[in-house]
Amino acid sequence: MQPKIKNLLVMLLVMFTLVGTITAIMTLANLTSSQSFVNAWISSFTFAFLVLLPLGGVIFATISKLINRFLVSWSNLQKNVTQAVLMALVMESIMALVTMFNTHTYESLSQYSSLFFNSLLYALPVGLTFSCLMVLVIKPKLEKVLTNQSAI
Repeated sequence: MQPKIKNLLVMLLVMFTLVGTITAIMTLANLTSSQSFVNAWISSFTFAFLVLLPLGGVIFATISKLINRFLVSWSNLQKNVTQAVLMALVMESIMALVTMFNTHTYESLSQYSSLFFNSLLYALPVGLTFSCLMVLVIKPKLEKVLTNQSAI
């Protein structure tokens, strides 16, 4: 198998796991007793995987460029941890909104606020863990592989 395809499959598997886990946690946090978990989760997961994942790639690249541009004096570790925290906050917030709107009908702004923060707080530790894993472990390995392939 070609290295590019292998790397793409590994990244898709990581993203599949990340999105699946976080949407499952958020769906469980927002589920009412009358709702089916599987139906609510599949709907949230599908939207997150097909729409938010590509958007997350763009946000990741943008945050990376902004951090490298404005935080020049910081070490790579500081930049990577900052990027991980910002990515987790941004993506978890978007996914919390999507999951909340997907599992509930409009009743009140206070209910939506409560559901949003409930989803966010349940999934944020997992999101921070995955995000740190992405920028501290996977991103450097991917950059190394891409650098080695471009040298060939």
